[in-house]
Amino acid sequence: MKAKILIGTIVNTHGIRGELKVLSETDFQSQRYRSDRPVYLAVDGTFLPVKIKKFRPHQGFDLLTLEGMEDINLVERYRGCQIYADDEPLSGLSPDEFSARSLLGCRVIKNGKDLGTVSGIRNYPQGDYLEVRKSDATLGLIPFRDEFIVRVDVSAKTVEIIEMEGLL
Repeated sequence: MKAKILIGTIVNTHGIRGELKVLSETDFQSQRYRSDRPVYLAVDGTFLPVKIKKFRPHQGFDLLTLEGMEDINLVERYRGCQIYADDEPLSGLSPDEFSARSLLGCRVIKNGKDLGTVSGIRNYPQGDYLEVRKSDATLGLIPFRDEFIVRVDVSAKTVEIIEMEGLL
């Protein structure tokens, strides 16, 4: 069985035609919600494979219609369920784009000095932050913005940050 990654949570239904209102956990919705690959609903401890018939963004949420479930009565029970996808590499990314998952485990470097390892990514309304487990076992946060990140090399598993007092 392929590894699965969380791509969203169903927070509600939308309309009577079975659209699901999803709070997305992925920045690559158009690739994750493609109709030619299945997604999985976590229902009662199992993964239920479903196909997406239609996807569209709407007011900060993603609206999904599942194939064969175009009625609110058929999808109402999935409210609160999480949506997973197969953990496969994304295609067509530009050189400055990468999945958040590829940053996990990267070493954080400032002026050639190893400061710690990326242990997580936090999403806040003002932007994403890298959670860094420092060498003294404490956690630090770095805004994942061009002003603070000099270079990301996913193949070398390194993130280089700027020299700024108090950043980490």
